Amino acid sequence: MEGLTLGDLAETNARKYPSDDCLVSLVDGARERITFREFDEQVNQIAQVLADRGVSEGDRVGVYMQNHPETIQSYYAAMKLGALPVPINHRFKDDEVGYVLRDSNASFCLFDSDARETISSIAAQDETEIDDYLYLGADVPDFAEGFHDARNGVSTDRIDVVPNRLDAAALMYTSGTTGKPKGCVLTHDNIIQNSVNTVYSCQFDENKDRFLVVTPLFHIAAFALFNNTFYCGSTTYLINDFDPVRVMEVIDAEEITGSFFVPMMSRALLNVDGFEDYDIDSFEHYMTGAAPSGEELKAELIESFDANLYEVFGQTETSPVTCLLDPENALEKPDSIGKPIVNVAVKIVGDNGEEVEPGEIGRIAYRGPTVFEKYLGMPEKTEEVFDDDGYFVSSDLVRRDEDGFLYFVGRYDDMIISGGENIHPAEIEEVLHEHERISEAAVVGVPDEEWTERVKAAIVLRDGASMTAEEVAEYVGDRIADFKKPREIEFRDELPRNPTGKIVKENLK
Repeated sequence: MEGLTLGDLAETNARKYPSDDCLVSLVDGARERITFREFDEQVNQIAQVLADRGVSEGDRVGVYMQNHPETIQSYYAAMKLGALPVPINHRFKDDEVGYVLRDSNASFCLFDSDARETISSIAAQDETEIDDYLYLGADVPDFAEGFHDARNGVSTDRIDVVPNRLDAAALMYTSGTTGKPKGCVLTHDNIIQNSVNTVYSCQFDENKDRFLVVTPLFHIAAFALFNNTFYCGSTTYLINDFDPVRVMEVIDAEEITGSFFVPMMSRALLNVDGFEDYDIDSFEHYMTGAAPSGEELKAELIESFDANLYEVFGQTETSPVTCLLDPENALEKPDSIGKPIVNVAVKIVGDNGEEVEPGEIGRIAYRGPTVFEKYLGMPEKTEEVFDDDGYFVSSDLVRRDEDGFLYFVGRYDDMIISGGENIHPAEIEEVLHEHERISEAAVVGVPDEEWTERVKAAIVLRDGASMTAEEVAEYVGDRIADFKKPREIEFRDELPRNPTGKIVKENLK
């Protein structure tokens, strides 16, 4: 065996912390405690179920389920066999789920009661390569086998694990904001090294922390948070949807020490009635990302939670964390995504592939052990995104200041060209997010006969706040160049988002 695989990690934890809590499920109001030994045994049992139905090394196993213990256990079971779990966004509809199952060439699928209607429709069409379905829930469909029935009487004894840390471990699909999702092949080493980097940089404690996973496990952020906690031998608390009151109750009752929340969730937590009545003294690690927070929100989070605030930045292709803004600089450099995390090499390149100078905008490129292996079935696309030096050149535009801190400017495909000037939406969005009456904002370019494109801002105001378009334009114009000022302003109740929660800017044009 070469190096450590995720299957080996499960066995190691079972020996090292046999009676300690690995996973505490708080799904649907119940409380289920699973020790590290039980977790590994249940993973072995599920792996044996899969193997008995023909799943073997290299196969793809679709997992279309909400946050259940069985969800993450199924990932680990497939990985022990050398098969690739394919987490599927549980908010996807029939066509989207069918695309992922066909594109991944999945031969097996696990699904739950929330996915029953969608999977039933897909199974009836018989357009995938899936031979077997396992169903988690009551009243098993005719085409599937009951998950618990299949496990009944199956041995929990150790099974052989995939032998090499460089083998493919999981097939994670991108969010698809600029086209159909792409399947990213991540290795065991990619995933484990991401945990090493994050645990070291955030100074998580071994066998001590209690991390709450509330974001969906199909997403790389939640999957990574579980793996980080698992790597440390600490405890993951699992709930299957975001209810801000419920989250505050769990932090209080379970003495949660950390979690990851996107800014939209953070605002909802701060707005919980009676926030100050909850005991959250245990909470030490507040992780945020996926969208800008802004100085005002960060300051409020630090004051209200009295916790270390970490801004994490990355993407599916990098397992995912590439940059980290540490607590010491959260308010010193509030608009920054921080500096490259340990073990990740970064350069910023222009259109010619050459590195740009500090202050100039370019595409951020990465090299290191967390960078994905390839896009599934897309050799030309894979070759396109890697340069001659082996760097993965992303579509994220950033700039670097003189202190080495990085700032996200926007997506390469999102750039607005107005009157011959290049305008980066993220710069305007940062300004808008700093306004006390603005809750969320997104900036896009829309066609304009005179200027080619004009800047449009879509704005969600805070509860009870009011604002005019003229006030917005004047506010922005006072802070950045006049040509970047929004010429069109739309007030909305909410911004359009895809199933992973990212803003779909195409729907704002």
